[in-house]
Amino acid sequence: MKRDGRLRALAKGVYTGAFAATPPNRYVVPGKLRRDAVVAFHSALELHGVANQVFQTVYYLSAQPRKDLVFDGATYHCVTPPRRLPGARRLVFQVEETPDHVRVTGRERSIVDCLMFLEYSGGVEEVDRCLAMLPSFDFETALAYLKLLRRPWLYARLGYLLDRHADKLFFSGKWRDSMLRRLPPGVAYLGAKRSGYHWVPTWNLMVPETLAHTEEGSNQR
Repeated sequence: MKRDGRLRALAKGVYTGAFAATPPNRYVVPGKLRRDAVVAFHSALELHGVANQVFQTVYYLSAQPRKDLVFDGATYHCVTPPRRLPGARRLVFQVEETPDHVRVTGRERSIVDCLMFLEYSGGVEEVDRCLAMLPSFDFETALAYLKLLRRPWLYARLGYLLDRHADKLFFSGKWRDSMLRRLPPGVAYLGAKRSGYHWVPTWNLMVPETLAHTEEGSNQR
């Protein structure tokens, strides 16, 4: 069928119809490339419908690394999960499955993953815009994932961004206090370390000037 021009090869053993009226579902492709693939990072937020924009790169997690695949203008980029997750046999921690049988990280985990690996998120401002699109936020779910990762600086990053949308997402009380109690002893950065950042004492966090003020609520609650 390939020789006859009826199939197009995406990768070895992975094909799509040559005469299909629509391109293949880009979020289905990772699962055909790796059996354990989980759509993640900004791509997961796109799939959940809470992304500010759609990227040309589809990010997915897999314990089996592979080179980037480019097909029909889309790049499929495989990311190896943090060591702590496979070590704890929790690669599928907070992973959901769509009606199309696409495995995808949940909304809260996707936000945390984006803050952990900003290079797969489109940047801090993009994560902030995605967070603003969420109709709600499950703090218990996010804290469970943060506890598994054991990276204190993520509490500072996530807590500060939640503060920016505190009124909309009802970020206050015990959930906010839980994050404040787990801040790192040293100063954390919301992005790469560089000059021109603004220090937010509440979260002991250095943030870009573009995100130096809360939009909703106050970081002095």
